[in-house]
Amino acid sequence: MDKLYNKYDWDDFNMLSVIGIIFLFFLFFGVPIAFTMGASASIGVLFFSEMPAVLIPQQMFEGVNSFTLIAIPLFMLTGQLMETGGISRRIVDFSYSIIGFIKGGLGITGILTSTIFAGISGSASADTAAVGSIMIPAMKRKRYPTGLAATIIACAGSLGTIIPPSMVMIIYGSITGVSIGELFISGIIPGILMALGLMIVTYFYGHKYHLKEEGKIDFSEVLRTTKEAIWALVLPFILIGGILTGVVTPTEVGVIGVIYAFIAGTFIYKEIKLKEIPDILKEASANSTMAIIIISGASILGWLVAYEGLPQKIISSLTLVSNNKTVITLLVLFFILFIGMFIETIAATIMVAPILVSVTSGFDLDPLHFGFLMVAGFVFAGITPPVGGVLFISAGIGRAKMKDLLPYVPGYVGVMLLVLLLIVFFPTLATFLPDLFFSE
Repeated sequence: MDKLYNKYDWDDFNMLSVIGIIFLFFLFFGVPIAFTMGASASIGVLFFSEMPAVLIPQQMFEGVNSFTLIAIPLFMLTGQLMETGGISRRIVDFSYSIIGFIKGGLGITGILTSTIFAGISGSASADTAAVGSIMIPAMKRKRYPTGLAATIIACAGSLGTIIPPSMVMIIYGSITGVSIGELFISGIIPGILMALGLMIVTYFYGHKYHLKEEGKIDFSEVLRTTKEAIWALVLPFILIGGILTGVVTPTEVGVIGVIYAFIAGTFIYKEIKLKEIPDILKEASANSTMAIIIISGASILGWLVAYEGLPQKIISSLTLVSNNKTVITLLVLFFILFIGMFIETIAATIMVAPILVSVTSGFDLDPLHFGFLMVAGFVFAGITPPVGGVLFISAGIGRAKMKDLLPYVPGYVGVMLLVLLLIVFFPTLATFLPDLFFSE
């Protein structure tokens, strides 16, 4: 039987080489990543192979034909309802009442708020936009350098990918078959460690720039803000508790989040007006659609890469370097960090996950540990130039130029990378809780 496609005799070029060149060309000229991936793969199939054209829509549809992906629009809608319903502001007030008196306390408040918000929204971009719209102007008023304020919120917002629930973990689990519930729980300890690391760096900058203390802690204010924010604060515990007990699936968690945020914003806090519902739905739909388009475009490209046998070639290359599991894990982690510098988080996950899953099985690595490292590694796609989607969101809110943020990025990214390296050498930091709650 003839091969499904015909390799052209253009020196050492094959279809993947051509697709790679087209991909880089589109990326260089600023074509949106979803269309870059879909277009480069489609051109490869149509003009540099004998594959039937019907494979293009077929594989793009297969990429999004997953029940678990229903959670994406649900989490997008939850984040939008929280922002409109005043839930985000109440979490900020609560966080500030606890730690606002520390030097750099306003920045640390932003990190704590983002950590709480991450336990609800499942999205780094939603976390950054919701918290940043409140915290960045407040920090600027307190004489925080604009670049520092924007960097704090961008890095803290990226925790939305790590702390459960997480849309990227849902996507990874739906592709690889790794338990989404276990992936969710694996992010709790590393997410908290990263948040603490970001707080320490912010405390250092508080001293460096003499960002004054805000007085002593006022327990009456803590009590007041706690009562105001209680409906928002219990939601992460409901969502994570539901997953831990097995009462709800990750998709059902998204439904609970939408219903809860709607009730709290409309009937308890009374800040969501019925006339605002169409705009809320429109915004959430636009964000969800872009995420789905990215997944769809990445699916056809990822399928072609896998079809061409690239995973097997990577495994063979890694075997030549070492057979040590830790060394292989480190090499793959740095590969993920490099890819993440140039490709958006969701797109990178879809493209690379099928390849790296083969590496997992080839070297007998723990799929949960490896899966968490991969998802967490792609967090850096949002906070490292030149792509840095979350970084650009934060800079836009603060009306800052990228050059204003760059001096502060290494310190914050450095502590997050340190946590990732700790997890490479001490896997139980990620696997302890899943083993505790999900082991039979």
